[in-house]
Amino acid sequence: MLRLVFLLLLTTLSGCVTLTDEQPVTDQSHQRWEQRQLRLDTLDQWHLRGRVALFVNDDVYNLGLDWLRDGDASTLKLEAALGQGMVQLNSQHGKVELKTSEGEVFVGDNAEQVLYAATGWALPVEGLQSWIKGINHEQSNYIPDIDSRGRAQSIQQDGWQINYLAYQNYSLRGFGDAELPQKMYLRRGQLALKIVIDQWQSEAAETRDDALFPEFPG
Repeated sequence: MLRLVFLLLLTTLSGCVTLTDEQPVTDQSHQRWEQRQLRLDTLDQWHLRGRVALFVNDDVYNLGLDWLRDGDASTLKLEAALGQGMVQLNSQHGKVELKTSEGEVFVGDNAEQVLYAATGWALPVEGLQSWIKGINHEQSNYIPDIDSRGRAQSIQQDGWQINYLAYQNYSLRGFGDAELPQKMYLRRGQLALKIVIDQWQSEAAETRDDALFPEFPG
């Protein structure tokens, strides 16, 4: 059953892949990749909204995603469809607090461990802070596959395979124009995620919405 689900997912994704580049990868491509890494590594302020299809064994969860980051302060919200459950993960100064819509609170020093304790989902929260930008993080070895324009087509890191399906140009306040992932697919073992980003913008911390679970766009 799980194999069928993944085959169906991959078939669906193949219809929406827009990252096509048949030009050869050159030394200049690798230079562009290095430049992208250096520039996007400095991007640490954003507000993005999107959707996540989470595949865990034979279960599929459709989630709304709202992620606000400002330096080392991060608020990540995941909302299940039809009000079936919500979590908010707050991280700042190395401390992590997770709140659920049922009023439960989990605390710790590691975002991935706290999220796993609350939901049973081993999601790569730390790695996603870099992968969501289309680059690797610096804490472990990685294997990139880039195109002629110096964009990652895929990254292998921390046991995860991250495939980038589409990019989009965004104009971020205080950062300028950036070509960032719009669709991506991650997999490790029996866990997989498809992420589609609907909105990506840069916002200052003072614009942060204190509402625990705001309405997600349809």
